[in-house]
Amino acid sequence: MKKLILFFITLNSIAVFAQNNQEGRLYNVNSLRDIKLLINKDETHCFLHKGGAYGLIYDLQTGKQVKEVVFYGFTKDSGFKTHFFDYKNDKALIAGFDQSGNQSEHIFLWDEASGKFHAGKDLPTNHGIVHDIIGDEIVYAFPKFAKDKKGKTNFNKIEESFVQFYNWKTQKWRLHTYPFEIKDIIDSRSVAIFKDGNKVKFLDLNTLSFLKHTSNAYDALVTYYTDGKVYAAIHKEGVDRIAPVNPNTLQAGRFQKAPSSNYLDYYSGEMRKYHVRLEGSKNVDQDYDVDLIINNKENGDRKTIRITTSDKEQIELVSTRIDAIEEQRLNKANDILNEKYAGQIAELKEWEVNFDWLPNEYTHNYNHVKGRDVTNYKMSKRLFRTPNTTTYAIGKISECDDSKTFLVMLRGPQAEGTESVFAVLKTDHYGNRLQYQIIARSVASNLGYTQMDEFSISTSYNKTTIHVVENYMGEKRNRQYTIYCNN
Repeated sequence: MKKLILFFITLNSIAVFAQNNQEGRLYNVNSLRDIKLLINKDETHCFLHKGGAYGLIYDLQTGKQVKEVVFYGFTKDSGFKTHFFDYKNDKALIAGFDQSGNQSEHIFLWDEASGKFHAGKDLPTNHGIVHDIIGDEIVYAFPKFAKDKKGKTNFNKIEESFVQFYNWKTQKWRLHTYPFEIKDIIDSRSVAIFKDGNKVKFLDLNTLSFLKHTSNAYDALVTYYTDGKVYAAIHKEGVDRIAPVNPNTLQAGRFQKAPSSNYLDYYSGEMRKYHVRLEGSKNVDQDYDVDLIINNKENGDRKTIRITTSDKEQIELVSTRIDAIEEQRLNKANDILNEKYAGQIAELKEWEVNFDWLPNEYTHNYNHVKGRDVTNYKMSKRLFRTPNTTTYAIGKISECDDSKTFLVMLRGPQAEGTESVFAVLKTDHYGNRLQYQIIARSVASNLGYTQMDEFSISTSYNKTTIHVVENYMGEKRNRQYTIYCNN
């Protein structure tokens, strides 16, 4: 079986796999809350996933599974949180947060049409969630509120809102500002909702023109899973009030108390053609069975599809398939990097032998410190380009799966005498500099030392902590630095 699976992967080494006689299944599901549901813009397909690295795509008309999505292996820890899905011409477009290495607001994007996966390091960071994707442009949007005299943000007073378009192919930005508060973007329509006083107005993101209709104010469109109806919603502590909404004008009717305040009881967006939801219950083995329920709103047709499995043999098939895909991707990525950085890897190996391991608890002693001169090594010349400086290898601090950390000293002349700079250097396994932190200095002149900083280094598991006492002409100040394995 494994040989057949590996052959299949070799021919289809991309993130989304069309299934023939092998269907994917979600497993180890404890409740409906474990599964995320996303519907594409044209409302023809849905994407279901448990976690962000594995999911299933279903055709809403036929109820058939059309794709198995596997993101394992694109990054080492495969930490993804998907929040955008589209599907056109039998190709998926999926985006969300790349949380690999505990990164904050790094975006990943899978563009099946071009066959490319963009990890967090490839795309802009700290712009919030992906609200929409139009063509080759990611749409970000956020408000800017005024501040009072004390510098505190006044959330009742808007200054302006930003709508940003980023083309991931050309790496170019477009920015537009509006004097209203952005509330949400209806990605199924590519329409932004702006609050203007007690009204909301609607911006067509394709034309950047406002629609002629306005409505009494609301925050977003939601679909209540219980009845399948689309509502305009006002958020307070959860979903506070809802109102029916005109599908042609987006105008809200009369608001009333929401049947549930829990966000998880609503789909964030509109279901116009279908009512899609999940039903689940524990089976005799105390595992959780989940069914995908698809109700066609136009003709009343209902389909029920089992999307989970507790069958050990089927779980093993899916798990083996995922493991094989992940291993192949990681090996392929390593092979590419090893070939690309073959010269640097050799330089790092030659340079690294000059560093003896430091103890996990290291206190620097100026009287006993020893260092090897590594100034003329290719690695030093590439990473340290300070003229008239001698580079010394003091010791190796740590080695992790993706990085190595060293203590180095750079010595050279300056106005007050001879300066020795101690720094922590973190590289990847290919000799690329990931982080460089100067931690301490000593400055010696004919009259003695004008500066002699004290420091100690403590290393445990996945981080290194450096405690420093800066000592410049008798004045002391404490500092602390932390170097992590994964970022």
